[in-house]
Amino acid sequence: MGLFKTSQIYLDVLPFLDRASNDLWDSFQQEGYNVRGQKLANDEWDISINKGIWIEAAVGLSTALKIKITPTPPHIHAEVSVGIFGQQVIPTILAYTIFWPIALAQVWGLIKHSVLD
Repeated sequence: MGLFKTSQIYLDVLPFLDRASNDLWDSFQQEGYNVRGQKLANDEWDISINKGIWIEAAVGLSTALKIKITPTPPHIHAEVSVGIFGQQVIPTILAYTIFWPIALAQVWGLIKHSVLD
């Protein structure tokens, strides 16, 4: 597995897959996380969890977690990964590339202003 991904096989818990997924969903929502996800046609659960206001998400500073639960009878396979590349790094790079000229102008203004004082 990679640095930002882990997986685990849980033995003989397939009958509890839906209940466990719903409990996981509810637990994270009660703790204030934004939870999105769905049960796919092949009985696989795909759950995305993040926390942070929309401004943090747009800049790429919110935390994110992706959970994929796959039934492999009679067991289930759970894979958890950090949603950093698609949801975090790209918006951060875009924000810095767009806003660096504004920041540079402000810093230059501060330098010129400090000389006048």
